[in-house]
Amino acid sequence: MKKTLGVLMLCTFLLTIGSTAEATKIWVSGNTGNWSDPVNWGGTLPGTTETAQVNNGHATLDATQTIGQLLMGAAATDVGVLDINTGANLTVSKNSAELIGMVKASGASSTINHSAGTVSVYSTGYAGTGETRLVTASTTTGTAIYNLSGTAVLDTEVLSKGNKNNSNAQFNATGGTLVIRNMIYRFGLISENGVGFNQGLAKLEIGAVSTVKSITMGNGTNSMDYTVGTGGTLVFDIGGASSYDKVLQYGNLCNTAGATLNINLLEGYTPDVGSFFDVWTFSDKSKAGSGLFASVPTNWTASWVDTSPVPDGSTDTLRLTYTPEPATIALLSLGLIAIRRKK
Repeated sequence: MKKTLGVLMLCTFLLTIGSTAEATKIWVSGNTGNWSDPVNWGGTLPGTTETAQVNNGHATLDATQTIGQLLMGAAATDVGVLDINTGANLTVSKNSAELIGMVKASGASSTINHSAGTVSVYSTGYAGTGETRLVTASTTTGTAIYNLSGTAVLDTEVLSKGNKNNSNAQFNATGGTLVIRNMIYRFGLISENGVGFNQGLAKLEIGAVSTVKSITMGNGTNSMDYTVGTGGTLVFDIGGASSYDKVLQYGNLCNTAGATLNINLLEGYTPDVGSFFDVWTFSDKSKAGSGLFASVPTNWTASWVDTSPVPDGSTDTLRLTYTPEPATIALLSLGLIAIRRKK
């Protein structure tokens, strides 16, 4: 009798664990169809705290859903596609650093086509921050593509390339709105030789809800619409006279008052005294930037200037100028003299 009771108690305990554990629901391999059809998930839709995996097949988000986590590409042969184009919304909110993870295995191919509706990516209880992370495996192979267009909104804590060396990880914004609450990570930095953050005529809101922590601009001329939160940090990489982070902005006014400016000089590059770098230019001067930074690196000045062919007193460009203090110049000169004497 005691043995039977013990077995029953053990079974009850195991069933309790099974019922409270956060499950994973996997899209039926090779299926094409609507997210809301339970058949495509093997009988039951992913729940509000569960992980949904679209590893191999083609899913369409046809109804508003809340899940814990979205993962794609669990095997090298997987080809997974998720269309978010009907206006339905997706909320991803598990207590995990990585909330949307694409290319979980080397060689997998994952694509999200997002042209309508809002995808909200938050980490409600995790100590870190939730990410929309394209390449999540420790690999340089596999294709991860997120296409943002139309009226779509991607509202995420972090947008991360995941693996900075994977040129097949691409975020293509040709429309819609990208809201970054924390930072963009490992996209298009000169120091990382990154590619894949392709900006079209989309709108990018940095720190739209909470104070922005970091903005790292991509090398080349970008044409997104940046709105910067007060009290944040702007990071620009400078690797040479013509090799530095640049942004061409359309639209919203940017006020950098209260923000911190960080400048990374790459690979030992030291600008000539008086060298300047026009890092942020506005196509519409009526909506150009303004405001003094709360903190600027030593030996640098930051100012909003007018670079138009016929100056009219208004500003259109953020210019960073290398202006070392006289003491710094003297030290550099002494260093050069010492080197010559050794020779």
